[in-house]
Amino acid sequence: MNLRDLKYLVAVQDSGSFLKASKICNVSQPTLSGQIKKLEVYLGNKIFERTTKNIKTTEFGEAIISKARRINEISDDITAFSIQNLNPWSLPLKLGIIPTLGPYLIPKFFTFLKKEKPKSKIFFDESVTTDLTEKLSRGELDAIFLATDFPKDKFDSIDLFKEPFWVAFHKNSVLNNLTNISTTDLKKEKMLLLHDGHCLRDQALKLCSPEILNSNTNIDTRATSLETLINIVAAGEGFTLIPALALKTSWSKELSLSTRKLDDRNAFRKISLVFRKNFSKKQMLKELCKMIVNQSPSSVELL
Repeated sequence: MNLRDLKYLVAVQDSGSFLKASKICNVSQPTLSGQIKKLEVYLGNKIFERTTKNIKTTEFGEAIISKARRINEISDDITAFSIQNLNPWSLPLKLGIIPTLGPYLIPKFFTFLKKEKPKSKIFFDESVTTDLTEKLSRGELDAIFLATDFPKDKFDSIDLFKEPFWVAFHKNSVLNNLTNISTTDLKKEKMLLLHDGHCLRDQALKLCSPEILNSNTNIDTRATSLETLINIVAAGEGFTLIPALALKTSWSKELSLSTRKLDDRNAFRKISLVFRKNFSKKQMLKELCKMIVNQSPSSVELL
């Protein structure tokens, strides 16, 4: 009995076919069938009941294959661990990122990362905080970039930077007459927000004054993306809050927008990289965070 035979067993049960399993394992069908028959003789029990139409796993086989899966997982972990110690960046790294951060953060470090670690394999999954957190818990993602609190009993984190909030409004807005804009000044215009589920929406509501929150006429929800929200504001409708990384100098000319940094010491969000406490590639994440920090612009406050 060897590891190869255990992989054959799992492949047959998962595919329901010796032929399909042989293709999965990249061997001929007679070779795979012959090895499984030898294993059954060695163990003294049938693992599969074979008919001309289908394959059924015996009760004994179910128990054996369950154990085989665990052994295969351990074997794969050992292989991955060996590769990781030779070159951890050659293994895929699956990162989750929120939509109000992804388009602005990724370009600032990804090119540098590929230059420094040319063999790196980074995959990004852009979604809202709740979805990313669930995927991280299930092991579908290795780490996620968040701008909110997270369950500290389950996850660890590396803090990256504080990202200030700016106010964006049309040049004809009454806000354009102000040199400094505080949260109390924002009641002068309608506040536009992202739809429910975006952490930026919750942060904006938490930051703004009670007068704005209590006035139904001053809050409106229009968009599912920050870029769409900005274009609505550029058309002359209200104002919105923008994280510093999303600021673009071209806006003032192309979209007739004005921007001011919000004059409030609490007007920022903290960006962190969050990962499971037992994650095996923490050193790799530390290297990644160092690259991000080194490539971060002066518009954010490093932590």
